[in-house]
Amino acid sequence: MILSSLLTCYLALLTGLPVEGNLVEDTLPILSYSFETDQDRDFDDMPDDWSRRKGPGYPQYVQVSIDRNQGRTGSQSLHIGVNGGHATIYSPPQKIDGDHAYVFRGYIKTQRLKYDAAMVSISFLDHKRQRVQHFVSRPVTGTHQDWVEVTLGPLTPDPNVRFIVIGCHVAHNNLKDISGDIWFDDLWVGSLPQLDILNNYHRHFVDHDAEIRVSSRISGLNPKNKYRLDLELIDSSNRKIASSALDLVTDPDDVKGAPNSRLLDGNNHTEVWRLKPMEYGFYEVRSKLVRDEKAILEKKTSFAVIDLVNSRPQGEFGWVISEEHDQLPVSELPDIAAQAGINWIKFPLWNVMASTDIHHSSRIAEMLDQCSNQGITPVGLLNHPPRDLRSQFAKDWQGVSGIFTMPASFWSPSLEEVFARYTSLVNYWQLGGDEDKSFIGMQNLSETLKNVKSQLDLIGRDTHVGIHWDWKTPLPENHMTHSFVAINNEERLNAAELAVELQKVKLGSGMGPHWVTLTPLPKTGYEPEERAIDLVKRMVTAKYMGADAIFASSVFDEQHGLLNQNGSPTLLFLPWRTVSLALQGAKYIGSFNMPNKSSNFVFARDQEAIAVVWNEEPTEEEIYLGENAYATDVWGKRISLERDETTRRHKLLVTRSPIVLRKCNQQVAYWRLAAQFEKGKSKSEYGGHADAVLGKNTFAQSVQGKAVLNVPKGWEVEPREWTFNAGTGENFRLETFMTLPTNASLGKKDVSIDFDIFAERKYSIRVHRPYHVGLGDIVIKVTDRKLEGNVLEIEQIIVNNTSPLETLQFRCSLFIPSMKRMQRFITELKNGQDRKLYYLPNADRLKGKELWIRAEQVNGRRILNYRWTVGENWEAQEPVTRKANKRQTTSVR
Repeated sequence: MILSSLLTCYLALLTGLPVEGNLVEDTLPILSYSFETDQDRDFDDMPDDWSRRKGPGYPQYVQVSIDRNQGRTGSQSLHIGVNGGHATIYSPPQKIDGDHAYVFRGYIKTQRLKYDAAMVSISFLDHKRQRVQHFVSRPVTGTHQDWVEVTLGPLTPDPNVRFIVIGCHVAHNNLKDISGDIWFDDLWVGSLPQLDILNNYHRHFVDHDAEIRVSSRISGLNPKNKYRLDLELIDSSNRKIASSALDLVTDPDDVKGAPNSRLLDGNNHTEVWRLKPMEYGFYEVRSKLVRDEKAILEKKTSFAVIDLVNSRPQGEFGWVISEEHDQLPVSELPDIAAQAGINWIKFPLWNVMASTDIHHSSRIAEMLDQCSNQGITPVGLLNHPPRDLRSQFAKDWQGVSGIFTMPASFWSPSLEEVFARYTSLVNYWQLGGDEDKSFIGMQNLSETLKNVKSQLDLIGRDTHVGIHWDWKTPLPENHMTHSFVAINNEERLNAAELAVELQKVKLGSGMGPHWVTLTPLPKTGYEPEERAIDLVKRMVTAKYMGADAIFASSVFDEQHGLLNQNGSPTLLFLPWRTVSLALQGAKYIGSFNMPNKSSNFVFARDQEAIAVVWNEEPTEEEIYLGENAYATDVWGKRISLERDETTRRHKLLVTRSPIVLRKCNQQVAYWRLAAQFEKGKSKSEYGGHADAVLGKNTFAQSVQGKAVLNVPKGWEVEPREWTFNAGTGENFRLETFMTLPTNASLGKKDVSIDFDIFAERKYSIRVHRPYHVGLGDIVIKVTDRKLEGNVLEIEQIIVNNTSPLETLQFRCSLFIPSMKRMQRFITELKNGQDRKLYYLPNADRLKGKELWIRAEQVNGRRILNYRWTVGENWEAQEPVTRKANKRQTTSVR
């Protein structure tokens, strides 16, 4: 656990790196240890004034001394002989100030290490020489013939910091080495000017009409050098929107005649960059401090331009915070979360009471209480058991299920204080994190959850206990009303795969609710637009498929997260927010039939209909949405909606990037979904077919209406126009009689119905509905292939699915433009299929031509028509090398 905790400290440092360059050249050295003879004046083989950590786990038999025969630049170094225990040695405190940032560089060499690792730490101490900040380098292990460089920084000290200390560490987890060697050498600390971009919640999220203010704090400048502050504003497409370059001078004479300069009024200076209000979207501020024309420090921050909103009391979307860290903006988290459209938040609580900060548990309680006030339900994550409890499992650790399957007397003492402190604020508790697999497939799962719940109920009430599951394993058969499962996979499911798995959940286990955890695509290897599209489609899929809650995993994760460590938004914050605010607490009501088959999912909430629309192929859709409708892209940016002056229908440019349609007229949306055909299909035979248009008055008042049926050319419809009246909520039925032409092709045909409705005003609504020609009792399939010798092979398959079974005969004709038709005959087709082949020369000349197969039933009324374009699927087919049978090849002129 010691190694694990040190690694956590290291990972927290990976923000705020210096500009690439030579640390020695760019900084002012303040501390250096090479362990040569002048640093061991008393010749006790220990560096002067260094102190060694003592106590349990740090045995003094582990050898720590100066090695006088091994050095990187000199002849000596600090050596630790590995011998099964931890070891740490600290430098004497060195006085520093809070106006500078500090960087560390050192070198480590290791031999024969398998389980142990060597690291260097930097500690900042207050005036009482108590540690207030702690940073750890990356671990070095294994065998290295050359010295390994490790660096840290720039490290910004807190205002109360007065001293700095270097630590050299040997650490391990459960397994440890009993032999090996570690050397430390050339440990060096230097100071840099300090550059900070001052952030808080109100700077991360800016109202659309507000001025942008970017505050930079600069300190620790050397009057002997020339400095410049460069600022750039970048949007989500990595385009530069604005820039500024400001000379920073300390001599008043240098300001004269230099309009782009600023006289520093002290060692600490705050510069405010003011920008006009920006369009909705994500922005990044890149700040660079230049000294003597060389960039020495860079800082970045981000903000989102949005319409600030009030949180809704209920919804399905949530966040997972699986790890705590020092930078976590606990006090700002409720406000940030409320602007993200979430109503659930998972937070690790097992180790909160173990913090050395006596105020930490109170700050967490206040944060959870504020979340509840914002309509955000806290979920206590029990994912990091205390070290003494975890250590009892040693090598057999699989996850927290091992703890909770033990008697309550084993684990409850470690949680009594947590439960007592937080059960008044937290009713939902998850055993293990969203990566804990230890409950999956457990035999006595129901009993385990009941035992934990009963223990929780001793302190709280109405508690809910949940676990992590995956999509690969059938969900547990469990009918507990106070349990839940949080489902996700290590392997990401795309939107289509997620829909399949959620459909299985609907038909499967009785255990619920079912929560879905979504992990966004990582920054590395994916474009921002691709990441946003993927996240939005999966969010919408989880919503319309009925997931009880939808979580974003590890929102502070560097690769996948929605927030940076300081609470500022990442690129994916806005796509998440756009969808969650749109669909928060909404009900899925169906999908519209759009002329160009764009995927869409329609939801209703309050008096609003919301639709999310996309199409893998760019297209334009025309549809009336209501008088107040507007559209945004996934970044929340408004999209201009054009309208046809005559029909008043909106023109939507639809691409693979979803658009979100807001403030759509809910009454119109329900009308569109209610209107349909009574049958919607006809037999594949000539003659008339009775059908009817069905609908429902979805307006809040009685309506008068006119309906017109639009059918493909050649179809006869009587009547095709109707007038009708309908009271509020009343259904109506408009009868018609359709006669299809003998050349009507099988399959779905686009038929539309135009409604002119007179309610409090006139509404014109076009509803698209597919009409199926053929009942599916007789199916025709056609495939064309290009063979060797430029021969076109056409395969015709007719399937007999009639019930009761009929014996069928067909006369089949292949019509080719400007050519003589070809015929085949099918006799005595019973249950099953018949296969016929046609061969034509000059396949390339026919590519792109429309061909037509017509199968007429002998002694019957069925006529099957199939039209297709030659060569549409050639690229997807495997190369065909067989030659056509000469006796089957027909030359047509």
